[in-house]
Formats: sequence, structure tokens, C-alpha cells
Amino acid sequence: MVKELRNFYEEGSTTALCDPIFTKIMLLDSCFILYYIRFVFGEEPENCQELKSHQIAFVHEDMFLLENQIPFKVLKEVMKLLNDEDCYISKIPRLIYGTIFANMGRNIVVQKELIDSEPDHLLHLLHRRLTKKMNDGKKYCRPKRHYMSTFRNASELKDVGIRFKPSETMSLAHIEFLKRRLRFAAKVKLLPINVNDSTKPMLLNLVAYEKCLHDAYDAGVTSYICLLDSLIKHPRDVKVLRDAGVLQDSLGSDKEVAKVFNEIGADLVPNNLEYLEVNYMIQRHYNSWRRWAAPLAQLRHEYAQSPWAFLALVGAIIALFLTGVQTYFTIWGPQSECDGLCMFLKNNHHL
Repeated sequence: MVKELRNFYEEGSTTALCDPIFTKIMLLDSCFILYYIRFVFGEEPENCQELKSHQIAFVHEDMFLLENQIPFKVLKEVMKLLNDEDCYISKIPRLIYGTIFANMGRNIVVQKELIDSEPDHLLHLLHRRLTKKMNDGKKYCRPKRHYMSTFRNASELKDVGIRFKPSETMSLAHIEFLKRRLRFAAKVKLLPINVNDSTKPMLLNLVAYEKCLHDAYDAGVTSYICLLDSLIKHPRDVKVLRDAGVLQDSLGSDKEVAKVFNEIGADLVPNNLEYLEVNYMIQRHYNSWRRWAAPLAQLRHEYAQSPWAFLALVGAIIALFLTGVQTYFTIWGPQSECDGLCMFLKNNHHL
């Protein structure tokens, strides 16, 4: 089994460790991970050192570093030795989804995956779940020409009636574009993400793991980061996504959030086929309504910010409407009896 475990690591990286030392490292790291799982869910064993809040944050971040991954096979063997495998299996989904992605609570799906298809390690489990393809039955129009995977920024899309909504799924691959016929407004649903101090290292580790796979089509996290990098060009774009519930940030500054995604996405190359249909639908909607985007954005900027300015605009529209009605009835309105008599006398040359 030791030889099998060594195969999980880069060739030659563990040769300096003899089998007993290598085995001891595997067991100690596995025991600490399982202890940490018990601790964060309030089930810490007695006579164990308590972790401080800042230590918990460091441990959680360190546990998902690519170079620190422990084969899941070892974790399962230690769970069996503790006679508590089911308990740990039920908590692991909550552990991995309590990192940066906001959709939690669907543990049964992930538990079934743990039982049916054992992952290589915890980072592999997180990546596998986040990039799982969703068969939602929706059919999009395939573009006649190839679109690059860059998107308009969130503010531009908002100006043409596209609103963002948090997705109910746990997959980065499941992005929806929803629009009814003859409607100006449309929706784009994205997986919500928590933006905090651990977001950047977590995303970078997932990207590093994808690069190790050497598969351009298995770049779901990379493509999602590039998508957010395209949507976020200015701090105001962060506000659009935060108000929509897609970004749930605790960094405090929209400028800092924008900087995080722009720095991560700067040198990444996405899979251009990942969001091809959705990008096509968004671009088609944008092309249809962009002629109205500037005047609508100007009206919203000038009048929607102040209630008094908005009321003045409504009052001016009502006054203009009433003036038009008055003019119409003055020119084409029904004649009174006096007007009819005057017209009769005039026609008979009495006036």
C-alpha cells in the first residue's frame, strides 16, 4: 500500500523518506485533518489543545494547498480505525463547501459521490464537484461563428437590462441565461462566491490543480475566474454583483475585490467552449438593446439617485401629457352649441 500511496505524488519527491517515516507522516497528517473536522463542528475530543480562530483560518487554507494533499485512501483507512467513517463522510462536504462558495447544505449528493467514486484527495473532491456538468434540459442557440469567452462588464450588461442572480446549483459549469420573448430584461444566474482572505489562495490552488491535469477541457475553475475577471473591470461592477447576491464579500472595499479577480485572471487562459452558448445569448441581447443603453443609463444616473429628481421627472411627464390632451381637444374636440350657431350664421352670410 505504501508504494501505491507514493504514486499519488510527483515521481522522486518522496524517495528521501523511508517507508516507516513516510507512513508515519501520512498517519499523523490524516489524524490531524480528522481532528480538525471534529473541532470545527464542535465535537472536539477531550484533553486536546483548542485551536484559536486565526489558527482555524490558517489550517483551513493550508489544508487545501496542492502540495499538502493527503490521499483520500489514507483518510478513509484512519476513519475505519476510529470506527466513525459515516460521521466523517457526512461532515466532509460541509467542510469543503464552507470555503469560498456560498451554496452549501446539499451534502447527500456529495456523500453519494464519496461512496461511489473515491476522490484522490480533498482538493480533487472540491474541484470535481465544482466542475460537474449539469444536464438541465435547456437548449440554447448554437452560435454560427466562434465567440471568445470574454464578457462585457457587469455595469454594461446591467445598462441593457441584464440582471444577475445567484444560482441554486453547486456547479461552476451551470450558468443560465434566462429571457422571455419581447422583453427588455434578462437574467444571468451564477454560482455565488464568498470573497474573503482565503478566496485568492483557494482559487489559485484550484487553478494549479487544473494545470496538473494537462487537459484544456478540464479547466472549469480557470474559465470561471476568467468570466469574473471579464465581468469585473471597475469597483462599480463589484457593487452590481454584490447587490445581486453573486458576490458575498467581507474584504470591505469593492476596489479590493476587483483587484483580487483581476490579479488572478490576468494570465489565465480559459476554455473558450466552456460558456460558449451563454456568451452568445448575452452578446445577442447586448447587440439588440445597446442603442438604448446610453439614454437609459443617463436617465437612471440623473433621476434614480434622488427621489426629488425622480418626482420632478414624473411631474414633468404628467404635465406634458396633460398639455397634449388639452391641445388635442382644443383643435379637434367636439363643438359647443354656440360654436355651431356661429358657423351656421357665417355660412349663410349673416356674419
